Amino acid sequence: MKGRVFPTSNHSVVFVKSAEKASIEHDNEIHLKSVSRESSSGKKEQSPKIITICTLCGRFKGFPVRRNRFILSCTAISLLALLIGIIIVFYAIVPAIVKSTIEKAELSFRSVNIGDIGNNGFRLRAQLELSRTGSISAKILPPLIINVDNVGTVRNDDTISIVGNPNRPTIVPIDSPFSVSNLAAFHRFTRSLIFEPHVIWHLTAKASVQPISGVMPVYSNIPFNKKVKLNALNSLQNVKIKSINLRRSDKERIFADIVIEIPNPSLFNIDLGELKFSLRYNNLSIGYVETIDKNTTLRSGVNAIPFSGELKSDSSASYSALSNVIQNFLTGKTSQVEALAGSNATSYSLLAVGMEGLVLGVQMPPFDEQLISSLIFTSMSLVPSTDERKVTLSASITIEINSPLGDQSPLNIESMSMSVFLFYEKNPVGKLDISQLPVKPLDKTRYETQFDDKNLILSDTGKVYEKFAQNFINANELNPINFRIVGLASITGSFALGPLNINGIIVNNSVSLVGLSGLNDVQVYDIFVNGETDNALQLSFNVQIGNPGVTDVLLQKFTLYMADGISGTVLGRVPIDVLSLKPGSNNMTLNGLLAPLNEQALADVGKFFSSYLNGQTQSVKLFHESAIIDETTTAIDLTISDLSMKADLNGIETQLIRRVEVLNFGIEFDPNIINKVYITGQLSVLFELPSNVNMKFKALTTSIDYMMRFNDLPNMGQMILHDIPVEHNQITNELLMTFEKQELVVLDERTFQEFAANLVLTNNVSVMIEGLAAAQAEIRIGTVTLTDIPVKDILHLVGYNQFDNGLLNIDEIDITRALSSHELSLSVKTKINNPSVVYIINGGSLSLDLCELISGITLGLVIIDPFYLETKENSTLLNAKGSFIITQENSALAKQFISRMVSGLDSDVELRGLLPNNSIGTSIPLLSMAISGLRIHTRVPGLYGDRKLVREVLLKKLTLGQITGIPFGIVKTLSSRIRLRNPFSAPLAITGMDIRADYGAVVNEEMQVGIVADNSNIIIGPYEEIVTPDIDVRITAKLTTMISLLAPLLAGSIRLSLSGFINVTIDNQLNLIQLPIILLDISSTQD
Repeated sequence: MKGRVFPTSNHSVVFVKSAEKASIEHDNEIHLKSVSRESSSGKKEQSPKIITICTLCGRFKGFPVRRNRFILSCTAISLLALLIGIIIVFYAIVPAIVKSTIEKAELSFRSVNIGDIGNNGFRLRAQLELSRTGSISAKILPPLIINVDNVGTVRNDDTISIVGNPNRPTIVPIDSPFSVSNLAAFHRFTRSLIFEPHVIWHLTAKASVQPISGVMPVYSNIPFNKKVKLNALNSLQNVKIKSINLRRSDKERIFADIVIEIPNPSLFNIDLGELKFSLRYNNLSIGYVETIDKNTTLRSGVNAIPFSGELKSDSSASYSALSNVIQNFLTGKTSQVEALAGSNATSYSLLAVGMEGLVLGVQMPPFDEQLISSLIFTSMSLVPSTDERKVTLSASITIEINSPLGDQSPLNIESMSMSVFLFYEKNPVGKLDISQLPVKPLDKTRYETQFDDKNLILSDTGKVYEKFAQNFINANELNPINFRIVGLASITGSFALGPLNINGIIVNNSVSLVGLSGLNDVQVYDIFVNGETDNALQLSFNVQIGNPGVTDVLLQKFTLYMADGISGTVLGRVPIDVLSLKPGSNNMTLNGLLAPLNEQALADVGKFFSSYLNGQTQSVKLFHESAIIDETTTAIDLTISDLSMKADLNGIETQLIRRVEVLNFGIEFDPNIINKVYITGQLSVLFELPSNVNMKFKALTTSIDYMMRFNDLPNMGQMILHDIPVEHNQITNELLMTFEKQELVVLDERTFQEFAANLVLTNNVSVMIEGLAAAQAEIRIGTVTLTDIPVKDILHLVGYNQFDNGLLNIDEIDITRALSSHELSLSVKTKINNPSVVYIINGGSLSLDLCELISGITLGLVIIDPFYLETKENSTLLNAKGSFIITQENSALAKQFISRMVSGLDSDVELRGLLPNNSIGTSIPLLSMAISGLRIHTRVPGLYGDRKLVREVLLKKLTLGQITGIPFGIVKTLSSRIRLRNPFSAPLAITGMDIRADYGAVVNEEMQVGIVADNSNIIIGPYEEIVTPDIDVRITAKLTTMISLLAPLLAGSIRLSLSGFINVTIDNQLNLIQLPIILLDISSTQD
């Protein structure tokens, strides 16, 4: 193919000359070189002519060209241009942008952890933060190998994703081995890190970056060079000793356990291994310390690192330095100590060179506790002077030394001196000087010393001592008096490093002393009225005064007033020559006069005497007035100023009411108000006076307010009896009290229920009564009222024991009517014998489940309304109502029950208070627990005697020939009638019978006489007795039986026993089919 292009004025025109051969050769090349068209016949034709095509509009000049071919040609040219542009962007522009972005990005560290340190490297765990990463997201692909200061390299094998948010930094976790490539450079690196305030790391790497998304190409060898400035350790300044403990020391060595606070201002967390520092004081070695942990990690921030070591010397100079440190430590002074890191400062050789020469300067604090930790007065004597302002003291003191060296390295103290002040409430009481007191060790920490007759010189006017003495007298074990002993002490002795001679030891100890407990531990155990003198009663008190403390107090020559402890009215006076109060109990006799200071107080004296006779405990106070402080005031005046002691004076130390006995105790439950209870009864009270009170009296009325308690449970109830007249037997001292319908206030319903349950269900119950009584009595001086007399006794009551052992008997059951085809109405007569003094006046309605004894299956219901119990001497007859119910579950037992009753046999039954529907058969809630557990075993009597159903069998009179023909079978039947009596109020109908009659008093098939099979309807009215029409008896007796019957028949009387079944209808509603019966020893006569 040949072509020519001719220029035109404004357009490009291509001329193409086509030939068939050329077309075939270049068909797969540029389509503009071969122009073809189809003829109308569908064959390709080659144009032999040159055409002119306008490259702008696609129109042709000369011959026409198809438009779609031209559009395809233009599209191909455009795609080629676009491809070239994309190549330029991806391989020229984007790499430049990525490189620029990486260069502009800032790198910092959030944390750096250096651990797992070996000989040639360690594990670097860090968090890097890339910021200012621009708006284009990208990924830095692993591996990223970073060179750190030409010291070593770390490798990141995780993809780093840059989110493309300029405000959101990228966090890069690093967890890589750090391989040290230049050991000398690393040593310089570590020293800079430890000693300099800052370090600059130069990080270099070549990164492979994939921008935007995973479809983009990866650009390798992008420079990743960063310079990072980090805070370094700065020689670990501001180091402090948090605590120091020397208590592991022994008799020859002093060991130190020190917790050092080391601030780490950097973000580096570095494993330092096991650290060891030498200790120096004034540039002299005094020992060493090493870390307790095998690997100590220095973390960013404050580190509390425990060390242990030994304080020791290697020369006489260092021994002197160490002694000074120990002396400072014991006497409250600090010591400037240095911890020096040597060549072996760490167990990691990789870090040892960098740490060597590190000096940690610290203040070694003094012992943070008092060397003399406590002063304990084990005994003391206090004797106030009666003519001077001083107090003579003697004491034994236990000194507890809080040795900072521990139990195994004691301070051996031989003597001690003190010059101290006694301070009370921050004011000086007085000064005490003692010197060169021998000290005796008690154990490793406690020592004992003693001084005698040392004077406490009171300060100023003695006003502080007066207050101290008053509070000392009042101080007890719960509230002891606290004062301080402040001053200086000196000790001599030895310790682990040699002689010990310490002066200027601060004494500032709080001392706690138990005083005289306000002289309130005063017990009057004997009191006598010894007659009269003038207007006073002479009294003698045998008392015991307790001194709970360790101080022996001796008080002399003073007088105390005696007053009522409540009103403060002066009743008399007690002069005292010597009052010696040694530690412990002090027995003594005090003599006084019961006499008022004026006439207005006579009423209080009478009250005092009356209270004593009434047995009341009253408070009595002995007191001294306040001292007037002047130049003549002595120590004894200051000591007894406002002195006061109290005692509880018991009027009568015996039990006035010795016994309370219940003669009758009737309980009545209010029918209208739930849980309201009344008591009617009679009590016998034994009332006796003590032997030291000899007077006659006659009780007129009594009042008792007492609580009733059962089994240590909360109070069950309360009874208040007001002004009950009494019958006083002055020979036996018994008071008989009779009261009627007094309310028993129920305080705890549950407890009352427990009491009622025990009363009903067990054979005995005990109730404790406790309260107060009052008695109006007539004595020689007039009528007095004795009040607040304690009443406390246990009442032992016989219980009902579930009315077992025949206490409750069912005398008779009557069927009054049929309620339905399966239920009968009953009338039940019962008799109860009350074994207890407790009787029931009104017990509400009582419903009991009638059950068969063995199986426990319910047969019916018995209702006693109202339920009551007569007194012990009388039987209680109760007419109850009930029902007898036949169900599918109990039909067999119910039929058996009726069968036994008709047969004249008793049935063992159980009466239960818990009904089949789980309700409790009582209308009184307070009895619910008792009735729910009630199980009464008794018997329902059968129909015998006057209540037998079959009274007599009447045989039609036989002739001699008929009697003699019976054995030969000539007579086949006998004609008989039966005398029946209905024992019930409901009418009966016997609609059929199938009965066998046996000869004799018992059922014996071998002795059968004959069989009755009769279906006639026999109707018997309530309590009606009838004789049935003739009933044929088919003779079935054996020959021997027939022969045995001859004589009785000839005599006209025979004893028969009947067994079999009858059909009975009760009250035309309830049918009992095939009811088994056995009737023994029925009289049969010829009619």
